Amino acid sequence: MGFFCQEVVYARVKSYKIGVNLGGWYSQCDYSKERLDNFIVEEDIDKIRKWEFDHIRLPIDYNIVIKPDGTFIEDGFIRIEKVIKWCKKYSLNLVLDLHKTPGYSFDEGEKESGFFTSKEYRDIFYRFWDEMAERFGKYQDMVMFELLNEVTDKEYLPSWINIYKTAIKRIRVKLPTIKILIGSYWYNSVWTVKDLEGPFDENIVLSFHCYDLQLFTHQRAYW
Repeated sequence: MGFFCQEVVYARVKSYKIGVNLGGWYSQCDYSKERLDNFIVEEDIDKIRKWEFDHIRLPIDYNIVIKPDGTFIEDGFIRIEKVIKWCKKYSLNLVLDLHKTPGYSFDEGEKESGFFTSKEYRDIFYRFWDEMAERFGKYQDMVMFELLNEVTDKEYLPSWINIYKTAIKRIRVKLPTIKILIGSYWYNSVWTVKDLEGPFDENIVLSFHCYDLQLFTHQRAYW
C-alpha cells in the first residue's frame, strides 16, 4: 500500500480534519493497468478508516481521463467512481484533485507547458470539471473538488485567478453547494493565500501546503 500523509491543510471544514493523500496511484506513475488496478485496493481504504482518518485526497493526472486529442477516457471516470464508492462504503470523505492538466504540472520534469496562455488547454480543463460535476455531483455530500495542484510561479497568478473563477462559475451552474478547493502560487504557499481573489462563497475552501518539515520527512528523496 503506497500513500503518505495529507499535505493540504483543511480548516473548519466538517469531516475534513485528518486525511491521507493517495499519491502514486492515479498520478505520478507509469499509468500501467497493473498500477491502476492494484496499487491501492479496497482493503486499503478500509484500513485508512480503521486508522481513524476521515478523508482521502485522490490526485488524478489528466492521462487517466483525457486523451491527447482532448477526448475523454471512459475507463478513467469508472476508476474514479470506484474510489468514490469505496469511500462512501467506509464513511470517508474524498478530495478529487486534478494533479496534472494538459499544459501544466507542478513538476517541471513532466515537460508540460502552455496551460496559462493556451485557450485550447484551458477549454479542456473546463470541460474536465464540467464532466466531473455532471458525473459525480450526486456524491457532493462527501466529495470535494480541488481544481489544480500547486501553481508554481507568481507570474501565473493573474491567469490562474481568471481560470479558477471561470471554473467555479461553471461548476456552480450544476452544483451550487459542492465544496471547491483552490490554492495559490509558490506551490500553494501559506504566504500567497492572501493574493487569491474572491468573492468566495461559503463552500470555497482556500488551501496551503506546508513543506517546512521536508528535511526530516523526505530524507534520501532523489530530488
